[in-house]
Amino acid sequence: MEKIELIALDLDGTALTPDNTVADATRAAVQRARAAGLRVVVSTGRICGEARDFALQLGADDLMVTAGGASLSSVSRAQCTMRMSMPWEPAVRAAAVVERIGVTAMIYVGETLLITPYDDIEFGKYKSNEGYLAVKQVVPSVAEYIAERHLSVDKVFARSSDPVMLGLIRSQIEEIPGVRVMSSASDNIEVVTPSADKGTALGMLCRELGTDISHAAAIGDSENDLEMLRAAALPIAMGNASDAVKALCRWETRTNAEDGVAAAIDRILAANG
Repeated sequence: MEKIELIALDLDGTALTPDNTVADATRAAVQRARAAGLRVVVSTGRICGEARDFALQLGADDLMVTAGGASLSSVSRAQCTMRMSMPWEPAVRAAAVVERIGVTAMIYVGETLLITPYDDIEFGKYKSNEGYLAVKQVVPSVAEYIAERHLSVDKVFARSSDPVMLGLIRSQIEEIPGVRVMSSASDNIEVVTPSADKGTALGMLCRELGTDISHAAAIGDSENDLEMLRAAALPIAMGNASDAVKALCRWETRTNAEDGVAAAIDRILAANG
């Protein structure tokens, strides 16, 4: 195997603990990797503003894969540097589905999160980080807002604890031409353009940093990590990962409750010599 020059870290279920914080052990491991000359980058379904908060806490590199691969973003500039948006009409139709069925949803438009007043109440019950508060914009109807302004949408994110409702949403959106549906956890679905995925975006990021994905390791846990893990030279599954992720990966580390990312980074450093 080629020597690893870059490590890509998913956030939720991977670099973050079950309560969505950065553990000291993970932060310290990232610093060991960077001190050894490796790049460590965030690769997440989250929007730039939220991803930036965690990249700073981790001490990761400046460039990030965000919005599930629909964008690349800069920590220092706090903005997208590349976007692969959905066609306008399919994005409006997807947003209308989640509004009609009535689950909580966020629509990513560049550096802005569009939400309805209902979504603002629901997400506000557990989202209080600065990155989220700085980028959210509350509008009466997101579907109407993007329809009237012909906005380019990077991602539609919908969450529900009811698997039947999520299944209904997924089946309806999968019938819309020009979108791809995936998931980053059992309680959500994510909708992006078919050309956007973490693997493609990570390849672009590697080239911008002067390396290649054939020298990259990637650590993840869920469906929206699969393309990234397939593309990376060294795919690593979290102990809490889905069976599909574990089946794809070269090896498995501990869970995100047991500092799995820190253990994986130290194993990579040992293998690099």
